[in-house]
Amino acid sequence: MKGLFNKVKNRPTRRRFVISTIRKDENLFETVVFEANFFYLPRRWSQAVLALETRTVDEAWEMHHRLTARLTLEYPLRLFEELCSS
Repeated sequence: MKGLFNKVKNRPTRRRFVISTIRKDENLFETVVFEANFFYLPRRWSQAVLALETRTVDEAWEMHHRLTARLTLEYPLRLFEELCSS
């Protein structure tokens, strides 16, 4: 397992995002959200909208799938603020 990648179109705002989860180290995984253009290419590769780290494979995959589902239906700024504060 190397990582996950999803293209997401937010329904309320019609904005596009790319969610990527990678293994950074033996026990460290990172899930990153980028704002994307029409072709689902990240607008700014060096500036992620959100970056979250987890310690296990199960946590990383759950975080990735939960972010994908929530970002499709919820307003992005509220979701990002909620996840950054916790």
